[in-house]
Amino acid sequence: MFKAYKCIRLTGYAALVCMTLISYSSQVFSQEEFYSGKTITIYVGRGPGSGTDLAIRTFVKFWQQHIPGNPTIVVRNIPGGGGIRVWNFGYELADADGLNILFSPFSGTAEILGLPGLRADFEAMPLIGGLKSPNLVYVRTDKVASIEQLLSAQGLKYAGQNPAHHYDILGRMALDMLGVNYEYITGFSGANEVFNAVRRGEVDMQTTGLTLYRFSIEGPMVETGQALPLWHNPRVNQAGVVLDEEAATGIPNFVEVYSQLMGEEPSGEMFDIYKWLQPTINTFGHAAFLPPDSPEEAIDVLRNSFVATTDDDAYRAEELELFGVRMPLISHIEGTRVVGEMINAPDNVRTILMQYAQPDGR
Repeated sequence: MFKAYKCIRLTGYAALVCMTLISYSSQVFSQEEFYSGKTITIYVGRGPGSGTDLAIRTFVKFWQQHIPGNPTIVVRNIPGGGGIRVWNFGYELADADGLNILFSPFSGTAEILGLPGLRADFEAMPLIGGLKSPNLVYVRTDKVASIEQLLSAQGLKYAGQNPAHHYDILGRMALDMLGVNYEYITGFSGANEVFNAVRRGEVDMQTTGLTLYRFSIEGPMVETGQALPLWHNPRVNQAGVVLDEEAATGIPNFVEVYSQLMGEEPSGEMFDIYKWLQPTINTFGHAAFLPPDSPEEAIDVLRNSFVATTDDDAYRAEELELFGVRMPLISHIEGTRVVGEMINAPDNVRTILMQYAQPDGR
């Protein structure tokens, strides 16, 4: 609550301190006033009960506690279009009043290529922040009992959500670099639906986030011997050095698996592009954006409270208990830089992505 400070007859440093207190107190009061008694609606581009939906609702439960003014938060689902529908809604239809947030899986492929269907301009939409979702490839053991059998397997069915999804692209690029014989099955509405198809034996493998893997796949399928984790997509720093994802402990990265199976480390243009994609389209798991022209006051409040939530020990403990992983913070500064890199992607990256963005592109 705002408290009146009197700076009468103070001079020098004392007066400066007093004026700083007034400024700070006024700012806090203004932030509390902006969201006090209001309702924020958060839109998720996946269906209710999905792994994404659960992860975001878990975050939102704690985020609400860090937003000054203690607003009510309502989560609504807008699935469809391979995750694109929610972004178009936010860009074209959602009110820019600071009360509508788009918080959903974010893949930059459609943005890089300007693919039909995506009309949202992410450079015009203020980024609040994001959460990185490390991901991995796993396979049914009735098709590949050990990693050494991967190269000799025939007719594997690799399934995904849509050709432009970064999980699907990275998985297919890795399989192609290894020369694996596989068929790409697409059109699933979400990662959970792909997993259910794997579980039923309709398809054989997928790339999935570690949250879904730890929560739904590791126990029921891996620990019972029905599935085998093959590799995780690694981090790549700005110097181009490949690094393990800390959250993927116990699962080798793709470079390690390639070296084991092929007898040498991967190289060449395809691998260079694979590395370029890690800190760009594979950076975001979930991203929170506001509609264009949202109030600056709301942007500041939401960015600060987003960071505070990721620093909340109670949130991190519940996240770890539910999913077995902690999704690292992507600050709005880092995320905005990544979006800019995507938009200015090199020509050879665009060429490869356009090829893979086709249903039969190999």
